Amino acid sequence: MRDLFDTRIQRLTENSGVLRDVLIGLERESLRVTPDGKISDAPHPTALGSAFTHPSITTDFAEALLEFITPAVPSEEEALAQLAAIMRYAAHHIGDEMLWCASMPCAINDVESIRIADYGISNEGKFKHLYRVGLAYRYGKIMQMISGIHFNFSFGDTAWEIFRHIDGNTDSDITFRSARYLDMTRNALRSSFLIPYFFGASPAVDRSLFLCKKDTLPKFDDDTRYFPYATALRLSDIGYSNRKCSFYVSFDNLDKYLDGLYQATHRSCPAFEKYGINVDGEYRQINTNILQIENEFYTAIRPKQIPKDKSETRRSAFQKRGIRYVELRLLDVSPLSPFGIDLDTLRFIRAWLTTCFLLESPPMDEKERNLIDQNMLNVSVNGRSQEKLITSLRGETYTVEEALRPVLLAMEPVCALLGEPYQKALHKQREKLRDPDQTFSARVLTEMRDNIESHQNFALRHTRQYTRELRETPLSAEAEQSFSQAAKDSLAQQKNIEAADKLSFDDYLAHHEKMSR
Repeated sequence: MRDLFDTRIQRLTENSGVLRDVLIGLERESLRVTPDGKISDAPHPTALGSAFTHPSITTDFAEALLEFITPAVPSEEEALAQLAAIMRYAAHHIGDEMLWCASMPCAINDVESIRIADYGISNEGKFKHLYRVGLAYRYGKIMQMISGIHFNFSFGDTAWEIFRHIDGNTDSDITFRSARYLDMTRNALRSSFLIPYFFGASPAVDRSLFLCKKDTLPKFDDDTRYFPYATALRLSDIGYSNRKCSFYVSFDNLDKYLDGLYQATHRSCPAFEKYGINVDGEYRQINTNILQIENEFYTAIRPKQIPKDKSETRRSAFQKRGIRYVELRLLDVSPLSPFGIDLDTLRFIRAWLTTCFLLESPPMDEKERNLIDQNMLNVSVNGRSQEKLITSLRGETYTVEEALRPVLLAMEPVCALLGEPYQKALHKQREKLRDPDQTFSARVLTEMRDNIESHQNFALRHTRQYTRELRETPLSAEAEQSFSQAAKDSLAQQKNIEAADKLSFDDYLAHHEKMSR
């Protein structure tokens, strides 16, 4: 496998700068909370525009769960700057509320008080709301309040021309790009447990996370549950998952990937049939299928393509234009950073994904996928221990340090091509392997112990600090005007969409079902 990798590295050395032809985007979720650290019960602030149509500020599951979306830009520095600007604007326009700094939610006293996100009276807006109603029935509201950060990554056209030349590939552009993005996806899955180990920041949770399920975790204190060597409980069985019904989606090629998603979005799941679809005149979910829509596929990393308009399905978009970018979904919101993520993290992830792209990538069957899931679970719950947590396809077991050593070794020439900042980011993660106390998760628990504070109080302290810092750093007049205009435009756009509706919602759902077949 290293022969092809070494050849690609050598050829890229002769084409300096190719690996800089990228686009990077970030999506960061954050709860709106009151000054005393409770989930806001207020509607989405008008000053932030329409959550339905705003390009940068929307909501995820709940009305109080904001999502900040940056445009795709050519560097990590620009992506982080864009995220910072969006967050500053939001912090200045949510009254006395604050942006929760952690992945795991604040203390929740009343599950029913969580307001599912509202997107207006258009059919499309009602559809988005209904999808979330379905999530509440299927997985519970509390699980949906867990936040994360998504890292979107793609190469530019110039880079793709060089990659094709290096490989001597004669496939169509769409076929070649899709195949190589899926190569990267499979390799990223194989070493994906490095994300919770290095960057996991949710080793503890408030006990209210277990309001609707059995409390089985050890006590950190009366109000906090944890595992002593946990890295990212968000990625464990108590966090995001959709394992209620068995299904498998292959990443071996685009056709198999689309077929797997099609089966999951068209096969009914007994566990969801019990809720019904329309009960006493009220919709509970879009359908009873394993996945209501493709977005419900909670995987560590997934390929993406954007439909051109409302009439084009995601499947059709993939078939016509292939994969446009990949979305890494594993990152915790770090309470150790005012923006939830820092430059060293972004640089490392870019270098790691690039390495995964350049390495040869054999096919991956369901057995390997199940093994990857188990390795991820082991590291999420117990990653900082010295136990042998990683199992290979051959049945050999390794410590995290042993398993990651060849991954970080392969990253060295890639970081050298990218430049000194990436080499420093790689070195910083190596130090975490040598000393697990330097990992984000260990630092979170150390702070909590040193300050004798619960997860709630730890996160609330940082939330107040970061919100204050965001508000003390004003946006430029130009940026303020741009965000303000975007908010106004989004509100007008929502009204126009609502006014244009001709179908009843029942007919809209029937049309959606027909189009998805």
